[in-house]
Amino acid sequence: MKRTRIGLVALAMVVLFGIVVATAASNHGNRVDLKDDCDPATFNADPPTGPGLGPGTCVRGGSTTFANFIAQLQANGSAKGWEFNPSGVDLDAGETLTTRNQGGEFHTFTEVKQFGGGCVQLLNDLLGLTPVPECIPQAAPGVPLVFATTGVPAGGTSTVPTLAPGVHRFQCTIHPWMRTTVVVHARSS
Repeated sequence: MKRTRIGLVALAMVVLFGIVVATAASNHGNRVDLKDDCDPATFNADPPTGPGLGPGTCVRGGSTTFANFIAQLQANGSAKGWEFNPSGVDLDAGETLTTRNQGGEFHTFTEVKQFGGGCVQLLNDLLGLTPVPECIPQAAPGVPLVFATTGVPAGGTSTVPTLAPGVHRFQCTIHPWMRTTVVVHARSS
């Protein structure tokens, strides 16, 4: 009987430890992951010869073909696998926020006044969206400044400057359905 009780206590401790570890592993803390599922073969196809965007568009191996990506946008207004994770973050004033691009495409992590369309007219046309005002300043003709200032290449990371207390909205200005809201809480004295 004593051995059974010890065994049950040990089993309960193992289960509790597993729950604590799983919870800690799933917590992103002060990080937002930028994700996509682009298939390099079809996304990198040259537009004159195939339905893609050209070489270098996708540098990691996902499974969503370019044709399927477009079909998902037309049917759902977004593409499965293209997301910011988590979709909401809470920070205390003074804490930093980092992003990590786990996908194969270039993304931006751009603070916007209001969620809206992105800077890529083709995608806005497919989704019936109007570009956010943050797309207007240009770094060069046809290149939005936000691509240079808030862009995160595949495999890259970035740090968001310290945010003031309040609600902050971030979206990818290429794939505008990729969004997250960051709530910064004032420190209590």
